[in-house]
Amino acid sequence: MHRTRRLFILLLIFATVASILAMASGPRFDGSDEMLTPDYYDSHVRAAFKRGEWEEGKRLLDAGLKAYPDVSALNELAGQYYYNFRQYDDSRYYLVRSVKNDNSNVQAKQLLVNVEEETKNYSSAICYVNELLEVNPYWKALWRRKIRLYRKQGNVVEADRLLKRICQIYPDDEQLKKDYAGRLEETYVAQKGDRTASIATLKELVTVYPTRTDLFLTLSNLLLQEGRAEEAKEVAARGVELNPHSTELITKRAGILADEYRYLEAMAYVKSCMQRNKSGALSRFYSSLQADAARAESQRDPYVLYGKVYDSQKTQESLDYMLNTSFSRGYDEDALFYIAEARKREGDTPALLYKAYVVNKRIGNDKAAFALLNKLYDRNPADADIADELAASYTDRATNYMADGNYAEALPLLNRAAQCARSNEVSAPIWSKIVACNEALRRYTVAEEALDTLHSVNKEFTGYTAQKATLLAKRGKTVEALGFIEKELQDTVEHDEIDRIELVNSYEEIALPYIKTLQENGAVRKVYTESCRLLNVLPSSVDGLHYAVNAASALRDDKEFARLTTMGRMLHPDDLFFVVKQAQVYQNRNNFEAAVSLVNPTLSEYLGDQQLIAAHSEGCMAWALSLMKRNQGDSALVVVNNGLEYDPQNKDLLYTKGLVFEKLHQYDSAYVYLSHYQPSPMELAEHKRLLDNLQYKQQKNSLTFEYLQARYGDEDIITSVATVAYSRKMKKNNTLTARVNYVGRDGADTGNMADDQVPGGQSVQLQAEFEHVFNDKWRGMANLAWAGKYFPQIVATVSATRSFKNDWDVGAHVNYRRVSSYRKTFVFDTSVFNEDTQEYGTWTFADWETERHNLFNVGVQVDKPVPYFDLTAKFDTYLMAGKFYVNGQVQAKYFPWEDRRMSLTAMASLGTAPEATFIDNAMPGSFDKLNSLVGFGATYRFTRHLTVGLLGTWNTFYHDSNRRVGTLNDYTDYLDTRYKNLFNVDAQVVISF
Repeated sequence: MHRTRRLFILLLIFATVASILAMASGPRFDGSDEMLTPDYYDSHVRAAFKRGEWEEGKRLLDAGLKAYPDVSALNELAGQYYYNFRQYDDSRYYLVRSVKNDNSNVQAKQLLVNVEEETKNYSSAICYVNELLEVNPYWKALWRRKIRLYRKQGNVVEADRLLKRICQIYPDDEQLKKDYAGRLEETYVAQKGDRTASIATLKELVTVYPTRTDLFLTLSNLLLQEGRAEEAKEVAARGVELNPHSTELITKRAGILADEYRYLEAMAYVKSCMQRNKSGALSRFYSSLQADAARAESQRDPYVLYGKVYDSQKTQESLDYMLNTSFSRGYDEDALFYIAEARKREGDTPALLYKAYVVNKRIGNDKAAFALLNKLYDRNPADADIADELAASYTDRATNYMADGNYAEALPLLNRAAQCARSNEVSAPIWSKIVACNEALRRYTVAEEALDTLHSVNKEFTGYTAQKATLLAKRGKTVEALGFIEKELQDTVEHDEIDRIELVNSYEEIALPYIKTLQENGAVRKVYTESCRLLNVLPSSVDGLHYAVNAASALRDDKEFARLTTMGRMLHPDDLFFVVKQAQVYQNRNNFEAAVSLVNPTLSEYLGDQQLIAAHSEGCMAWALSLMKRNQGDSALVVVNNGLEYDPQNKDLLYTKGLVFEKLHQYDSAYVYLSHYQPSPMELAEHKRLLDNLQYKQQKNSLTFEYLQARYGDEDIITSVATVAYSRKMKKNNTLTARVNYVGRDGADTGNMADDQVPGGQSVQLQAEFEHVFNDKWRGMANLAWAGKYFPQIVATVSATRSFKNDWDVGAHVNYRRVSSYRKTFVFDTSVFNEDTQEYGTWTFADWETERHNLFNVGVQVDKPVPYFDLTAKFDTYLMAGKFYVNGQVQAKYFPWEDRRMSLTAMASLGTAPEATFIDNAMPGSFDKLNSLVGFGATYRFTRHLTVGLLGTWNTFYHDSNRRVGTLNDYTDYLDTRYKNLFNVDAQVVISF
């Protein structure tokens, strides 16, 4: 027996533990009877896989797939699980399902590429890679993988073509360059023996490896073997340009020239290269070239023979031949020697000095050449050719200084050149350089004078106007400079198109920095004027349009802003700036939907453009706020979510979404979004109150305690009403309220109490109320109450409220009340002495006579919130006993803070019927006569759980009281009528939870 009991207990424990484990591992339920979301399975399974807990994650994943078999992310995780264990068929099955359910699942497609590659289904892998590239066409790693897949597939031609193409797209990518170069080298090695193919490959290789001199040498040799000597020389020359210190390439090109017996060209080429390459090997090669050239020419050149004649005989004929030939052939060293010999015989004749100048200049002996030229000029300054040559020499020296930025050193040389020059062709470039030097030295006035001289020297100088305007602008005369160009454009009707373009471009180059400076200084109106002036000259100026549009916006000139924006969009349809500004135009016209619709398609193409994102977010926010004002909260939420799709971290959008949720009475969601808003220090206190207000609105229960005390102005009689109410916010926008009102009245059942209003006693009223929000435009309310005396015996009310745009609320209500009125009855008392008749006997109070009346009420109410105020106007009509009565009421609530924690209330009413709350609270009032009321009050919420209110009203109403006087048989019934004041104090405490 004991063994059986222990076995039963063990089985019970085992079943309990198993059920707990099953609940922990399987799909669980939260408190709302809903299954866990796909996001829950997604995040927890991924976390388990990341920790390496594959089986635990798989168990949870199976539960998720069972609940959500079509969710892409869960199928992707299943594919990942089977891929990890190399179960490729199962992996492919789930991954394909994932992509089918969501074609944008990049992780699933990447895994499919892996699966297809590892199972050697290369074509399928390439297809998936292509799909990924459609989403992200600049994914370089994916391009390289596609190339590798083509190679594995055996499609080498396509792989090579694709590699070459991707290298052209990313020319600076070192890894791609290495891949391409490596492939070329493999191709070159494979092409050994095929010179034509090898040459083509080497031509590609030298572009990839411009510093590989061995490749240039090999290519040059192959071209020589093909008999393509000119191409071989070009390849060697290009290699030298890229590698100026490569002696091998220099000697290669010179050697080819030497083989063609073009020794002079070969030596000149080597000599020019020796200026950068000081290699001893190159010097020795040059010497060998000279020797080879001499040997080749020695056998047939008369120059050698005449040289021997001059050496032995010194004849004039041989000297003239040797001088002229050496001079004409460029044998500069020989020419200098023979010129010196001639000068010894003939002296420094102009012809010999000029030849000496030419040779010295030719061999680069600039100092000697310059001295000889000056000597020639001093002897004959009238020689225009010599003067121009000297001017050119001064100009060349000055140009070298200018190239090094030494403008101060260059300027005196240019001034000397200008003095020497005789022809306009020589003077014009000199004055142009003088202008440039003075401009570089910021001597703008002198530069302008030199420019005027240049214009007088060269009337065909087309850049005069533009350059003069530039100098004026640099002197600070920007307005004058712009006017100078405008005048030139207006005065000269027929301009060469190129000249006109230059003038227009110069205008823009001067105007834009000027406009930018104006903008930085805050001269907005001047910015607008100058940018429009620029657009008159060059309507297509992008920057000019930008400045003009921004200035028109700053000046709040909506008409010009719209015109300029439209102009910009027509001229530059691809400029995103004008798309953004067009959206702003729509927003200025309160056409927020058009603004968002304009930006949306462009934003899908330029996902990273912050201007577009900002414009889209601003448009969505403004549109959502506009929809909220029209009480279209659901539509506003859709718009805000659209904005957050592209700008998920935008604080203003998140804040707006919180406001939308508040408008939709989803206060918990509103609190979540508004709590993430980071207010400035100035906003902090207000923001805290706002969050507290949202927490207050989230509370579903409220308990209200109210005490209303009234006192007559002319007598110390106090009348009170106490109320207890409980409200509960239900699901589906329903609110239920239950109220209990209690009243007690002073009063006498006997005696002549002429001032009593009602019989004494106490009574209770029971009331139930139901409110329902149908949508963001309609809401309704119905209540029903029953009571004994004092209160209306029956109260039934139905009301409906419609919300309109700009926060207008209009409501209508219909009400029925079964009200009671009290009239005194009298009895003749003979025991009382009557002062009027001087006899015993008078009429005294006997009892109360109660009359029931049906009171029908129809009314309308209009509510409008404005900043810091809620304004209400109400008008009621009453029908009782076949007579109509009216009452109108206005009320204003002032809220010092945006969270509406506190309010101050002022109210007033006037009508032939008392204000409705007086009837409902069993307060005295009259019909047919004029009733008036004024009131002031305040409400303050101390915490989200406690709110306290106090309202004071002053009611003036027409009071009547019946009495009877006279004898038993001769009496008169009187109705005493007079206005009375009633002062009320209404205190309220609301506990919310």
